[in-house]
Amino acid sequence: MWKTKAMLVLETMDYEMRKIVEKGPHVPMYQPMVNNVVIGSLKRKPKMSYDDDDKRLLSLDAKAITSIGNSLPYHVYHLVQNCDSSQEMMDTLTVVYEGTVEVPATTINNLNPRYEHFFAQQGELLTQTFNRFNCLVNDMHRIGIIKHSSQLVLKFLYSLRKSWEHQADVLKNGEKSMPWI
Repeated sequence: MWKTKAMLVLETMDYEMRKIVEKGPHVPMYQPMVNNVVIGSLKRKPKMSYDDDDKRLLSLDAKAITSIGNSLPYHVYHLVQNCDSSQEMMDTLTVVYEGTVEVPATTINNLNPRYEHFFAQQGELLTQTFNRFNCLVNDMHRIGIIKHSSQLVLKFLYSLRKSWEHQADVLKNGEKSMPWI
């Protein structure tokens, strides 16, 4: 979730900033030519040859670096302080907070049993149970585990304590008449 929020903030600053963070910084290049004939491969432009678009795109990476760096607490910033681009910063933070490619599989393996064995806890208020359930469903949705709303409603109702049994039964029996399911 942190990554989604970060990318949305960067995108509100400039729509192209997200692309720079995801795909890497702009590298100004030119194609050497003699008499309108291409000679060799693309080469990096010298700084004095940058046009306004090159400068704007390079500035976006600098703004993204600054924005990401300023949003991090010191104990996290030290992990990315030597990164050369906003993409490198985001890639480093991704590995630190999300891990490698094996992590999503582990997360799925952890979330499924948590969902299957979800129940209201002793002494928990209904709103606390709902908030906990909602966070679990949001985590599942984020990694691609999608449940139909009717499944979610019934799962939540079956998870409630005995003190809510009457209200849950009324809702379960009227489930087919609920327009939002």
